[in-house]
Amino acid sequence: MQAQNQGSLFDEVAEQRSLKLLKKVPYDFHYHYECDGPTGPVTYKHKLVDWEAGALYWNVSRRPDWQDAFRQKFYEDFSQRDLVFLMGTIHRFPNQWLIVSALYFPKRPDGAPDQQRLF
Repeated sequence: MQAQNQGSLFDEVAEQRSLKLLKKVPYDFHYHYECDGPTGPVTYKHKLVDWEAGALYWNVSRRPDWQDAFRQKFYEDFSQRDLVFLMGTIHRFPNQWLIVSALYFPKRPDGAPDQQRLF
């Protein structure tokens, strides 16, 4: 923080004054899901560190029913879409996989043909 406040010779003065600390989200959010494995379904639990989940929390946290609003977005709205996780690790915990981002694509209609090969 001290290095950021100090800035450098070429920083704009307004940029130095606009530095703010980010507030930590007071909750951890996890996805529980199943994947097909060679011997049957395998259950996983991964922490969601996507900025969108944090932004949603801060947007609804002032409401008394914030948990219902948060769940409605993740359980109901996103369940209507195809979900893809972008997974990653961090340096301090190289063996702990996190959901860095969750992407929600429109669901393809039943019976829709697969995408054709590019080459």
